[in-house]
Amino acid sequence: MSGQISESKINEVRERTDIVELVSQYVDLKRSGANHMGLCPFHSEKSPSFSVHAGRQFYHCFGCGVGGDAFSFLQQIEGLTFPDAVRRLAERAGIELEERQLSPEEEQRQKHREQLFRVNELAAEYFHRLLMEEPAGEPCRQYLKRRGYGRKAAGEYQIGYATDVWEGLTTYLKEQGANLEDARTLGLIRESKQGRNDYDLFRGRLMFPIFDLQGRPVAFGGRVLDDSKPKYINSPESPIYHKGRVLFGLYQARQSMRQSGEVILVEGYFDQLALHRAGFQQVVATCGTALTAEHARMLKRYVQKAILLFDQDEAGKQATFKAMTALQDEGVPALVIELPKGDDPDSFVQTQGPDAFRQRLEQARPVMDLFMEDALQNAGAGVEQKVRAAESVIERIAELSSSMEQDLYLKELAGRSGIELELLKQKMVELQTRPKAAPERNDYLSEAPPQPYDYPPPEMSYGAPMPEARSVQPTAPEKIWSRAEEQALCLLLHNPDARSRIAAEGVETYFSAARAQQLAEQLLEELTADGAAPEAVVSKLAAELIPQVGPLAHKDPAEFAGDAELMLQQCRDSLVRELKRKEREEMLNQISQAEKSGQAVPEDLMDRFKKLK
Repeated sequence: MSGQISESKINEVRERTDIVELVSQYVDLKRSGANHMGLCPFHSEKSPSFSVHAGRQFYHCFGCGVGGDAFSFLQQIEGLTFPDAVRRLAERAGIELEERQLSPEEEQRQKHREQLFRVNELAAEYFHRLLMEEPAGEPCRQYLKRRGYGRKAAGEYQIGYATDVWEGLTTYLKEQGANLEDARTLGLIRESKQGRNDYDLFRGRLMFPIFDLQGRPVAFGGRVLDDSKPKYINSPESPIYHKGRVLFGLYQARQSMRQSGEVILVEGYFDQLALHRAGFQQVVATCGTALTAEHARMLKRYVQKAILLFDQDEAGKQATFKAMTALQDEGVPALVIELPKGDDPDSFVQTQGPDAFRQRLEQARPVMDLFMEDALQNAGAGVEQKVRAAESVIERIAELSSSMEQDLYLKELAGRSGIELELLKQKMVELQTRPKAAPERNDYLSEAPPQPYDYPPPEMSYGAPMPEARSVQPTAPEKIWSRAEEQALCLLLHNPDARSRIAAEGVETYFSAARAQQLAEQLLEELTADGAAPEAVVSKLAAELIPQVGPLAHKDPAEFAGDAELMLQQCRDSLVRELKRKEREEMLNQISQAEKSGQAVPEDLMDRFKKLK
């Protein structure tokens, strides 16, 4: 269907769905008073803590904390987007959906995305058939056999093979009637420099399809079967693939991640496959890219902690520290597994076995410990070098959300460095009150919107008039919302259930800045008035807001599909932390000013500061 479902139809489907009956298809429920209880399908447990309330049409697990309505349950259990969950339940209830007609531009963009997905599906089928059935795939089958993998792993991950024929895939796509321009956009084929014929980009390689959360192939990674270079080539970014938003194996691992409450993060395809084969199902791979804030935000929906297992070299160590920062910003504790020098997950499991790896997993320690140890060991002998090392550790400690963790790590740093604890505390206060520079790491709140398809090009300016050309670079518009508020705005724009909750609870619950509250009110009014699409609503905003809100409106709604209550609670928790941090910084500034001027710090200020921590 090429349209958007109206709020009235969503409510009708919700009212006509019996959540007890729905959940009973997946969970053995038994009545317990007004509720029905069973074993939670989202985490491993022996005693029932999963409750379904028939009257409120709501479910909640007292063990892992998940909860929501029929839509969110189906999304979580089946990995569906919100619209697909609505359609599935509507069909089940015998309700015919009337979907809002998309604008020609929206329909064209949606049609183009569907075409791109179809081309990738054709390519995945082609590669997989070559590996599994064709004589040409025998070298690749032997390669996999030498590494200990058979048809089961190849089938589960839809692994394939690209022969060394220059136009094999190109010819197949032509036969299937695919648009070759779409194949070029996806990086599957390339036009020759002479401009005569297209040729395959992937040749003579083992092919790993990379799936999104709906199980659709969005990209490929190809590995040579020998030692030639480059060992790997990967799909370029495209309208349906952004490497900072996708993790290899997440589609296969998501249920195990929910049940275990943890994820093991590795770097390569074979690292993920090796651990999966050894019985560790909660494993995903970054595939050569640094873990981004969006990765961390996505993982937070599934797990309570992340265990990092990157390469043991210096580059791998730095990747571990960067991942810690991204996860820490999202409130996800990061631990690290250390393997013997020269080992990777694949080689370790093959030589030592699953039990040895399980023991290493149980011995995982906080990444902060490794960071502190590494910083102090490599500090050098000079006093200035030791001070810089201690400051780098304090910067990371200051980012922790728990004051108790901060206190414990500062004491540990004092013991290891020989620096007085009070001096370390003073330095942390100084760092906390210092204006923060813009983050250098990749973060979806600060990165430029991917071009050219996910968002309109800059010259379209989301309906705002184009400024005249100038010789100076324009300054970026000042944000009127925090990171937590921006996430809430995205949910408001793309998740109808979240929109309803924000409207019911009041915008002040999720937005603290007055201008952000006004914007949220306006968006709510416009979106609920006649079921307008987010993109259409943006053009009605004030001109200075359009460049800021436009990219949010054009994000993929699938990113924000899921348990609205849980995601909004995370926004609220993050907002509270941000407000407390700002209040603490203001108090620290007042305390610092008083001390500099030689005045006594007011007791009530010190009392409020201590209570706030």
